[in-house]
Amino acid sequence: MPMVAQAEREVISRRMKEALAVAKARGVKVGKPNGGASLRCAGKGGATPGATVSANAFRFAKHLMALVVNIWAAGHVSLRAVAAELTRRGIQTRREGVWQVSNVQGLLGRVVIGG
Repeated sequence: MPMVAQAEREVISRRMKEALAVAKARGVKVGKPNGGASLRCAGKGGATPGATVSANAFRFAKHLMALVVNIWAAGHVSLRAVAAELTRRGIQTRREGVWQVSNVQGLLGRVVIGG
């Protein structure tokens, strides 16, 4: 069975490489359109994409902390309750999603750890 799976992987790999070669020959750009350039900000001295993303996430978390403290003061103290209240108030996550426990946990971790 492992030999069949390996042969299958090789066939899939070969077909994928052939399809990419055909697409490239037609002039289609393959891969991420902008690469890391889409994450680099002008004037940041070419900061690495990871550092830029982390800095943006920290700023977002810091900005929301006053609201989270307000939510705690209203009696919503669990992570699940904070997530539900943020969603109820129409606040979206940094990636414009609905709040989950893990999002709130990450937000609090960023502020406590400092980035």
